[in-house]
Parts: sequence; C-alpha cells; structure tokens
Amino acid sequence: MKNALELYNDILFLNHRPWLFGKQSDTKFKQLISEVKKEYYSTQPNYEIDFIKPLSNIRKYYHVIIEHEAIRYLNDLHSDVSEALNKNEKSYLVHFALTKTFSQKIKETAQVIQERNYSPEQFDLSKQSKPIDNSHADESYILHLLKHQMARLIMEVQDSYTDLLKDDPLSQEEIYYKYFNEAAPVISFIIEAENYPNTNQIIQSKEKEDKPTFNAIREDIREANKNIHSYSQLVKNPSRFAQIEEGLFENGLINENYVFSDEYGKKKYLAAFYHQLIRKGYFNKRIFPENIEAKDLFIRKFLDHRYNTDVDKQFRNWDNNRDELLKFIEKDYWLDKISPC
Repeated sequence: MKNALELYNDILFLNHRPWLFGKQSDTKFKQLISEVKKEYYSTQPNYEIDFIKPLSNIRKYYHVIIEHEAIRYLNDLHSDVSEALNKNEKSYLVHFALTKTFSQKIKETAQVIQERNYSPEQFDLSKQSKPIDNSHADESYILHLLKHQMARLIMEVQDSYTDLLKDDPLSQEEIYYKYFNEAAPVISFIIEAENYPNTNQIIQSKEKEDKPTFNAIREDIREANKNIHSYSQLVKNPSRFAQIEEGLFENGLINENYVFSDEYGKKKYLAAFYHQLIRKGYFNKRIFPENIEAKDLFIRKFLDHRYNTDVDKQFRNWDNNRDELLKFIEKDYWLDKISPC
C-alpha cells in the first residue's frame, strides 16, 4: 500500500516528536499551518474526531496533520481495495490494515503515552487540579489526539468493509480496553461523520477494462532451443503452474500471447516472481534423462524463453540480496500469497 501512516511514526519516534519539534515558536507553527497540504475525502467517512478544540498554534498544527494523514490513509486504502482483483485480495488488504498497520501504531502510541506519563488531566482544563507546564500539556494533547484518531481508524475500516472482515469487529469499548487497558471515554470523541458532498457515498469496486482471453498452455509455446530445457523437464505440476500463469496475466506481467510487458520496474518484479516460484517448489529438482540438478540458471532461462524476455541482471541482483528480495515479496499481495507447490 502507498501509505503506511509514516507521519504517525514520525510523530512517535522521529522528526515530528512534539517534545522536540514543539520547541519552535508560536509564530513558526502558525506559518507551518499555512503550508500544510490540504487533503479531501474521496469516500464518505463513517466517523470523525470531535476532540477538545485546539487553541494554541502547536495544537492546531498537529490537529491538522494528524487528521490529514488519516484522510490520506483512508483514501489510499479505499483505492487499493477498489482496484483489487478479487475478494480474497480485498479481504487481505483490510485484514492487514486492522491487524498490522493499525495494531502496531496504536500499541506504539499507548507505549509513548505511558513512558512519558501523559494523561488527559494535563490538557483538559475541566480535570486539572493544579497548574501544568504548557509544553507538557501540548505534548499530552497531541499524543491523546493521535490515540483517539487511531481508535477511530479501526472503527472506520471495520464499518466500511464488514463483509471482508476475517474476525469479529471490535466495539469502541473493546478497542480502548484491548489497546489502552482503559475504558472508552464517557463522552466519546469519535462521532458520526458529517456529510461530505464531494465524495463517493458508497465504496464501489471500479469496473475493470475488458481484457483479452487468456488460455493457460501446459506445454512449450516457442520453438525449441538446445540451450533451454523443456516444459515437461522442469515444471513439476502443470495444473498448478497454469494457475500461476493466469495470475501472471491478470497482474499485467504477460499478455495473452505469453509476451512479457516490458514496462518500467516490471523486470524487477518478474525476476522476484521467478525466485518465488523456485522457493515455493514449482520446478523439478532433477532434469531427466540427463539426471542433472535443475539449477536456478536453467529455470531462469526457461522462463525468459517462455515469456520472450531477459531478466538475467535483475534475477542475479535479487540472488545477491535475499533479505531485500523477501521484503519485496512480503509487501506484494500476489507474490506473498503464492502457495507452495
């Protein structure tokens, strides 16, 4: 996904930590507010945050950037789900958002709040029993705002994709108890969203453009080459391999004639695909009748010949950087979900 809430990570651990970034003057924060790029919902949200009104410029600045990061994330998620190829991929994206992206960030937020001893009493005047340092109050306000925004994002995604959830949705009370070990606020800061007229009111999948019919061929498709081993010698399970090649077509890597779509960045992707097939056992270990080892080089040449391309350089680059290869595969739904053969 294009957005993994990097700004929230920046607020918690990097350059936007309010106890460091917040040392700038009130005038500077006023200027920063004017420079923030505006974000607009592409899809009507279910919820929004109604938090204590920010009065100082530092609070106004963080209020704006925290909200806009949430809007960016939701827009990107809705776009990715809409463009997903099938229901399984849609469900994967939603499940990943809830159990990975949100879960990690909300736990990290709770950790920072605990480590820095932030509490609502520090910024909520109605709860203050003694004067509080303004800087500490601002920091506490910002982290609690982030906390409630994260809880809101969980509710937003759950309600937007009820039919795609793999687990039972959490109530607001369950979210606060699970992640913060506390009761939800008596008067919730998460409210029903107002109507945003310039949005899609219903989340809909985009209609796919008509594509040519793809017929998976379970044999060699090009003229024999003495330097290339045959389909029957290398492919372990023609039926499973045919299913994989259908996915290769659906993902735009090859056309109906088995010709690779040589666009920018796709050779790197195709080479990673080769490695993933080898890792998942889609090829025979031995080649007969020679009774020799089916080396990765032989497989790469066979696939290059089959798809009318040459990814030798990209294949070797991945071979020399296995850690990056695995990270690359894990970030891609289709590659990551290729089943063992």
